Amino acid sequence: MKAERMSLGRRLAALGLVGLALAGCGGAAAPEPDVEVPIVVDASNVIAEGRLVPGDSVELGFKAGGVVAQVLVGEGEAVQAGQPLAVLANLEQAQAAVATAQLELLNAQQALDLIHEQAGVTMAQAQVEVAEAREELRKAKYTWDVQQQGNRASQSTLNGAEARLLLAEDALDKAKEAYGDVSGRDEDDLRRALALTELAGAQHDYDAALRDVNWYKGKPTEIQLAMLDADVAMAEARLQQALQDLEDRQNGADPDEVALAEARLANARAQSMAAETALADQQLQAPFAGTVAHVALKAGELVAAGQVAVIIADYSVWIVETDNLTEFELPGVEQGQSASVTFDALPGLELDGTVTAISPFFEIKRGDVTYTVDVQLMQTDPRLVWGLTSTVTFDEIPSAALPSLVAGGRFGH
Repeated sequence: MKAERMSLGRRLAALGLVGLALAGCGGAAAPEPDVEVPIVVDASNVIAEGRLVPGDSVELGFKAGGVVAQVLVGEGEAVQAGQPLAVLANLEQAQAAVATAQLELLNAQQALDLIHEQAGVTMAQAQVEVAEAREELRKAKYTWDVQQQGNRASQSTLNGAEARLLLAEDALDKAKEAYGDVSGRDEDDLRRALALTELAGAQHDYDAALRDVNWYKGKPTEIQLAMLDADVAMAEARLQQALQDLEDRQNGADPDEVALAEARLANARAQSMAAETALADQQLQAPFAGTVAHVALKAGELVAAGQVAVIIADYSVWIVETDNLTEFELPGVEQGQSASVTFDALPGLELDGTVTAISPFFEIKRGDVTYTVDVQLMQTDPRLVWGLTSTVTFDEIPSAALPSLVAGGRFGH
């Protein structure tokens, strides 16, 4: 085919050689003024070879390796987008992990919601704690004050205690005197027993009155004072903490509790996403509606991650990819240009096509700089199959557009 057509570059070069030859035959004639030489373009159609491919195709493989549990489709079977194609043996474990992660996500969300819902209750509790802490501090300070020397009793209380002590002392003296009168009697004598009982009672009253007077006039020991100081300090600390908790709850829930619940929720979300990703890695799904072109696995087989397992193709659209369109022929092709396509294996079949893409990148094939051009077929035929060798004949571009194309209007820098 390459021998049947002359490239545009060679024709331009030939025209240049003819012009030089004519100039040489003219001898030493005076040079003529510069004349712009028009670009001559062959009007013949550009022809290229290509390969028939589906409008869309994809090679699918598991993202995780494992043993194939089921192959759910066969070659030639039509599939819908999202339809399962094959699954690995540990799919059930992955599904259980997703269920567990989703349950934790639900619990974490409910816990956070509950904290916000109970913000009013916790506010009231904080106010109660402040009131209780203030009362505790009041009692601790009062106890500290009344335990200090001179503060344990008022003067009237002290006078009363001293008077009771004098009376108790007088009663004790009289009881001693009465007992002295009968102390020599037998132990089973009733008067002696009564006098001894009255003496014991008078001694008890005296001791109690003396303790009261001594306590009212006394002061706490170092250990007692240290314990009193500690009680006051603890009460003050509790009050400060209660006030801080109340302030923290002025704008809602406890910030620390909210932060902890939000961290739990974020972790649950991450675990759920990881579990769902792991589940997705255990199965293949069709990314678009099409036809199963090839199945490269079977149940019970061990597959590696990324290994091609299933190929899906969209046969509703057919495209011919050219592979030998040279740099000299490319200016004769533009996007949207019409073309006709024939097939080596299907003689007599000719279908219309349209240029839909022109690759901006080149390849070196058999010493030529070539470009890939996509031609979408406008009709179809039940005999079309992936890979058919095709011949594309591009319709002529209007001559008015050719000079700019040849000059590199679309491909200039």
